[in-house]
Amino acid sequence: MQLVYLGFFYLLGSIPVAWLMGKLAGRGDIRRLGSGNAGVMNVALNVSRWAGVMVLLAEAAKGALTILLAQRWHLSEVMISLAVVAAVAGTHWSIWIRGSGGRGNTLGVAALLVLAWQVVVISVAVWIVARILTRSSFWATRCWLLALPLTLGLVTKSWAYVVMGALLALLYLSMHKTETDDHTILKQTWPNLWAFITAPRRRKIPPKDETPESPVRAEAQE
Repeated sequence: MQLVYLGFFYLLGSIPVAWLMGKLAGRGDIRRLGSGNAGVMNVALNVSRWAGVMVLLAEAAKGALTILLAQRWHLSEVMISLAVVAAVAGTHWSIWIRGSGGRGNTLGVAALLVLAWQVVVISVAVWIVARILTRSSFWATRCWLLALPLTLGLVTKSWAYVVMGALLALLYLSMHKTETDDHTILKQTWPNLWAFITAPRRRKIPPKDETPESPVRAEAQE
């Protein structure tokens, strides 16, 4: 029965929301645009900001549902931990788009918020401190990932969740590369994330066959 549960959570995570949004918006396969990541930021940069918001909400819903359903079904802490890992794995290796997908960051953070919101608060604090010290969002992200197992242990007092944090950290770190980091790509055109979010609406729609290396300002249209 445990395998059935894990299969369900994998399939829940594997729903390729970003890929579907790219198709529905007429931009084609999101994996051929920008960073190639089927996730929130790549959709926001290469489809539209509103499309990015929709993907963000859908991915967050998948993460929240993972915890809520696991708790509703009275699964053990070990099974809840594996459910989150399975959902993140489903996002990254989606059966529907030939084993590719996004990184599952939004899903993972949403799951942590429902499971133990204090973990997310502490993680944000770690990220901010690391960002100030390193002056790099890329390395700040790595710092909070490395601290995730310890943070989960301190908050939940559960070895099962410590192991979950370690597995999630390994998964995310294995996917986290400078050349495919959406925030790094964003800074090639925009000074920061806030500038991108608040930029005025642009009417120009980038051509469907635009090369992956060119996330231009026109891609910030609503």
